[in-house]
Amino acid sequence: MTPDKAAQLGNDLCCLAASIAEIGEELKSLYDFDSQDREEDVPERETPVAEPTPEPPKAPTLEDVRAVLGDKSHNGFQEEVRALITKRGAVKLSDIDPSEYPALLKEAEALK
Repeated sequence: MTPDKAAQLGNDLCCLAASIAEIGEELKSLYDFDSQDREEDVPERETPVAEPTPEPPKAPTLEDVRAVLGDKSHNGFQEEVRALITKRGAVKLSDIDPSEYPALLKEAEALK
């Protein structure tokens, strides 16, 4: 499996999980609505709905960076990609410190 395909599959799975969670919430709200209609003599109570906490953005991996830089290289930015790598004192992508991946991705995505 190529890194691009793996990244796309991961994104698809995350979207699927979010959709399933939304469907579950809709089903729960429908069930709660029906039970309130049947039990009119039971006093209503407010149940706090917990807002889903947004996940902190995950740090990009070597595979993530490699996929983006590979796309840029294939789209005619080979020299620019090479310059981004050497700018960080590296000969190849795997020589770059992972803490620099977010900045590297930002610069690579700015290439147009």
